[in-house]
Amino acid sequence: MTAPDYPLLALGSYETYQLAHIATYIAERIGRHHRCGRGRDGRAARAQAVRDIAGAATALGNATGAAIPERDLPRPLDARTFSAARQLLDTGPRAADVVALSGLDQAGFAVIGNVPGLGAVGALTASKDIADALRAHLLTRPAGELAPWVVTRDPRNVPTLPRSVDLARFAEHLDPRRDDDRAVARNLRGHDPRTDAAVRGRFAAVDLDAPPIVAPPPRPAAAGPRRPTAHRPDGPAPGVAEQPSRGMGGDGRPAAPSR
Repeated sequence: MTAPDYPLLALGSYETYQLAHIATYIAERIGRHHRCGRGRDGRAARAQAVRDIAGAATALGNATGAAIPERDLPRPLDARTFSAARQLLDTGPRAADVVALSGLDQAGFAVIGNVPGLGAVGALTASKDIADALRAHLLTRPAGELAPWVVTRDPRNVPTLPRSVDLARFAEHLDPRRDDDRAVARNLRGHDPRTDAAVRGRFAAVDLDAPPIVAPPPRPAAAGPRRPTAHRPDGPAPGVAEQPSRGMGGDGRPAAPSR
């Protein structure tokens, strides 16, 4: 991570952190849906992306206390709306601001900004709370985590979502190592007993209530000879406890709960 990439030393509340991570999960899956190819593999990938968006939309509704229609789910901002909204604000090199789109005769809010290494970033959402959460997210998270919010050439519409989704099955596909997935899982708890069981099984080694941690990158070592160090795989993400290999799936993740 280069020095200009490191975010501002500021964090919003834990609730803000949760909203922004779930919104980022949704944006990443919208992008994945948009990139799916044709044929049977493409149809399967699109169906998986739609399932993931629907599951995360449920988590976002639980986190905000109100169901969010699919047309109002947060999504990347397109270049035309970004350019129009930016005229309402003056932004800096690492910056993010929220602007109401009523000035463009549109509903909702745009989050617009710039992140070194990514360029123009932005989000479109109907919720001021989510917009404020994403503003803090763009200001505080490393650039590598913000790629889903890179401004797109054309508008990205949310695909049509199913009327219901198997949330327990969805939870089994979440990745305990990723902040966005952990935020989604945390806000699926309490929805129904079967989903709770799936979340407990999938995230058995994770404290889903652990506060967010943003640590600065290590300082470069002073010049001079250094002792060789044995290679050690990356440690667990914040809130993830070290575990022996027993009970892990073939891909190294916690085994899905038995049903």
